[in-house]
Amino acid sequence: MTLEDPHVSDAAPADGGRSVTDAGRGRSRFLGSSGLSGFFLYALVFVLALTPVPYLLQTPGPVVNTLEPYEGVDLVSISGTETYEAEGTLDMLTVAVAGGPGRDIFAAQAVTSLVNGVETVVPSEAFYPLSTTRDEVETANSTEMISSQDEATAAALTELDIDYDSVIGVSQIVEGSPAAGIMQPGDHILSVDGEDVPGTDEGMSGVRQAVLDSTGPVEFTLERDGETVEETVEPVETDGTRSIGVVMSRAYSFPFDVDFAVEGIGGPSAGTIFALTIIDLLTEGNLTGGEAIAGTGAIDAAGEVSPIGGARQKVAAAAASGADWFLSPADNCAEVLGARGVDDMTVVRVDDLSGAHQAVTDIAAGDTADLPSCTDTP
Repeated sequence: MTLEDPHVSDAAPADGGRSVTDAGRGRSRFLGSSGLSGFFLYALVFVLALTPVPYLLQTPGPVVNTLEPYEGVDLVSISGTETYEAEGTLDMLTVAVAGGPGRDIFAAQAVTSLVNGVETVVPSEAFYPLSTTRDEVETANSTEMISSQDEATAAALTELDIDYDSVIGVSQIVEGSPAAGIMQPGDHILSVDGEDVPGTDEGMSGVRQAVLDSTGPVEFTLERDGETVEETVEPVETDGTRSIGVVMSRAYSFPFDVDFAVEGIGGPSAGTIFALTIIDLLTEGNLTGGEAIAGTGAIDAAGEVSPIGGARQKVAAAAASGADWFLSPADNCAEVLGARGVDDMTVVRVDDLSGAHQAVTDIAAGDTADLPSCTDTP
């Protein structure tokens, strides 16, 4: 007896049922339809993964020791006064940011970052208005960095009892405005229409009021690159308000030059480390005692340390770089203590520059029992 191959049988099916041959064809049609659906599903997932989304992705950025040359150039240099050789490690921490205005990230990046514990995803509009351009973001970051350098220098000199003058400076000029091509970023405003401008908030308000009250051109006496210059600007009136298109900020005239080589790095969060670096360069001895210290925190001229963004990423970067100590602004303590890599370092709470200076001094001396801790934040 030979076995009949059911797939080629021509026997009539019982009870009017479908033949084995027809069943095979139906299964083929089903498998073909299922395979096609799977293909489209994978294609849809692929397309969605590569769909741009308006979010910012924050990841750990480069770690730079401010006491050593970076790419062959001193990150912080001082001229015009006596300085001392600095050794050790004071790590400036950065956050790499993908996305934002003009540079949306992919959906796949956003989803992946939610599970790795180090990266952070936030809506772009949480930081920038929807109308913000990429150029405006870069200008703002650059302005914040320049301001941070000035504030850090002022704070360091205050800590060392070195006198300096406060002035009102021009930080930005609106393109196409009356001041464009006449005034320059970095100008110091000494007087307006013959009236001296003190380097205070009241002085800044006085400049604004002089422009608002003007009925013709406004005469400015400026300090530019160490020289005094006279400039005349004709305000324009928009919606009943006269303006010249400048953004002012507190600036300082220091008794010597402090230069920073931080091309491509923006924001204010390196202020505390900058100030400690300046203190180290202006004082004898080794401030860090050879210890590996990293830190973050914005700072003002009075030495007050304020919180920063990206604390989670900065902790991860510091731990990966081998830091043993992490200086954290008090208001960032909760985020820092919950960050990956924090167990590899000792976290020191920092409220102001005097406290940070004392903490680093104590770390260098090995006197660490009473260092301020994030676990006892007031």
